[in-house]
Amino acid sequence: MPAVFAQSTLVTLPDQRRLEIIRYGDPAHWPVLFHHGYASSGLSIPPSPELLHELELQILAPNRPGSGQSDVHRTMTLESFAADTLFAVEALGIRGPLTVLGWSAGGLYAQAQAALYTSRVAALHLLNTCLPLGEPETYRNLPPRWKTIKFLNDYAAGLAKPAFRRLSRQWTREPDRMIDRFMNLLGPAEQQEAGNPVSRIVLRDAAQHGFTHQGQGVYYDGQALCRRPEFTLAAIRAPTTIWHGTADFIWHPAPIYYLASRLPHATLRMLPNEGHMLFLKYWRQILEQVHRELR
Repeated sequence: MPAVFAQSTLVTLPDQRRLEIIRYGDPAHWPVLFHHGYASSGLSIPPSPELLHELELQILAPNRPGSGQSDVHRTMTLESFAADTLFAVEALGIRGPLTVLGWSAGGLYAQAQAALYTSRVAALHLLNTCLPLGEPETYRNLPPRWKTIKFLNDYAAGLAKPAFRRLSRQWTREPDRMIDRFMNLLGPAEQQEAGNPVSRIVLRDAAQHGFTHQGQGVYYDGQALCRRPEFTLAAIRAPTTIWHGTADFIWHPAPIYYLASRLPHATLRMLPNEGHMLFLKYWRQILEQVHRELR
């Protein structure tokens, strides 16, 4: 088993920006790409060195621009980050197919990766995923709360910049208070998930890492998520598993059934009474399925 579970690598992109990738597990094992959630980072991975060793998997978790040590990218799009990620993965010497995981908003980046680079994505797993907010057809199927969020992001996003700077300072100084404050805004299922001490630490550290660079990464991430995508869901050819909880406070299940109907090769796993962070609880089951698919 590798002596070091997680290692951070900085890759210089063609435009000279730096992209940080956190690599978990043995570099000789099968690569699994993990796209983190909004206001989070690549530190979202549960501590599982023995599991990765057992299943012969490694996790590559890039930090989106403005998260961790990744440089801010003011014009980032879903498509540009998919290209940045592929460049960085190839810079690490990985040329073959990838299994791609995306949690929450990271699910939308995972969808872009799978749609734009069909030959490089062997399988897709969407974990409490986000939907394409900027696509007109999807927009009609969004819950009212998400339509409001998109409207505010489109027309009043500049007002949020001071708030993100303040949150960045608070996450730096008081991460324990901030994770408790954040979880109290969510539903009972999410609060129960964060009640696990290990899960709480993972969520806390990932969010603190995500709010570096004065919160600019979170701001520009929101902009990218709400832009009209330049890919179609129908372009996704990889077998896709959607893991979602019936008690998800952030993404109610109704739009997820709609998303499953739009994906050509989707299997929906709706888990009773589970919330938005269910992947922390079901991490072994998710990776075991990845292992079976690869075999």
